[in-house]
Amino acid sequence: MGENSRRALDGALDPSIGACHRGAGSAPELSVVVPTRNEAGNIPALEQRLSEALVGIDYEVLVIDDSNDSLTRPALRATAQRNHAWSVIERAPSLQTGLATAVVAGMAAAHGEAICVMDGDLQHPPEVIPALLGAVARGADIAVASRYVTGGSRAGLDGTVRNLASRLCTWLAQAIFPEARRTSDPLTGFFCCRRSIVAGLEPRPHGFKILLELLVCAPQAACADVPFAFSTRLSGESKASTRQGILYLGHLASLFMYVPGSARPLKFALVTSFGLAVFSALFYTLTHGIAVDPLIAWPIAAGASAGCSLAFHQLFTFRDLASHGEPDGARLHYVVAAVAALGSFTLFAVLLLPGRHALLLAAAAGQGFGVLMMLGVSRPALWARLRSRLQLPRRFDLNTLSRELGADVAIWLPADGNIEEDQFQAADGLLPAAMLVSAAR
Repeated sequence: MGENSRRALDGALDPSIGACHRGAGSAPELSVVVPTRNEAGNIPALEQRLSEALVGIDYEVLVIDDSNDSLTRPALRATAQRNHAWSVIERAPSLQTGLATAVVAGMAAAHGEAICVMDGDLQHPPEVIPALLGAVARGADIAVASRYVTGGSRAGLDGTVRNLASRLCTWLAQAIFPEARRTSDPLTGFFCCRRSIVAGLEPRPHGFKILLELLVCAPQAACADVPFAFSTRLSGESKASTRQGILYLGHLASLFMYVPGSARPLKFALVTSFGLAVFSALFYTLTHGIAVDPLIAWPIAAGASAGCSLAFHQLFTFRDLASHGEPDGARLHYVVAAVAALGSFTLFAVLLLPGRHALLLAAAAGQGFGVLMMLGVSRPALWARLRSRLQLPRRFDLNTLSRELGADVAIWLPADGNIEEDQFQAADGLLPAAMLVSAAR
């Protein structure tokens, strides 16, 4: 997709993208991707404000146009002819499948090391772009223009209903996906990211919330919020509608189902609840319907429950770990499940000793114990959080630290600036200390 888009920008016509009109220019520092639809009245102001805001920055503007009026495309073509920083990708009607796919096409066609995505209606002020680019330059992989941090504003949203809908959609995304909690505004359409972050992704965009998909598909990307005031629309009509709301819900479902590792806590809770339901139904049927001895009914019900849970965890909750062969993938969960089942049965049997009157209570306690064991091992972040609260020391040698950081070589640098060869240690031993000293100096 990326290569086709680049050929289109070089003047070829690719049927998967549409017609392209561009000016000449070398690879820029920044690519500004602007999806448009019937925005003729905003084009002159957008060009002027981008030119003024990006003084001193080597940039290109990629406009992905889905217009069906008679004014926007001529205006964009004239702008691209006059301003060589502008390029226009005109998508055919059959390819106009939403704002998100337009943004994906623009990202694939981008040449800049950083990519900024913004709307063409000037509700996203171009003057904020240098701050976003600065956040990326300081180390962020994704810089998010946020309406919900100090200095930001959502005043441009039309009315109380739209404001409420926006907040509810944001809350829903962050409730389902922990990946979306790295920013206060995961549904904004105004952000800047490193091109390397999107280079290997295969997005399945729906609707217009492309940033949410980027956050979910790149969970390790570092994020930074930059405040901005959401402005009122200069010209044209808002694209928000009930249909977009339905597409948004479909987008959430798509990310939940098809992105391995996404929304893991919720998936774990759903699968665990399903396993408990299987156990409860089967155990109650065996003990009350067929009058099977509880100590026999327990392993039957627990085995069926564990089998269902492990299958769904492997196929659903921890699919990414199993597919990449991670050490805490599916094999570990078989071991954990066996230990949890043994512990649960032991607790159940002990609680059952006084008499049958506590049968269901003992069963519930045993299963709860097993779930806690599974949760504790499957969610090591809980133990890491506990360790940090207890301030337990964690020991590192240089080799361990370099492996955790993914470094090829690890060295110690003295704080006083006096660099000596005996103060260097190479993690892999391949580089001589003298070479490291020379490079450090």
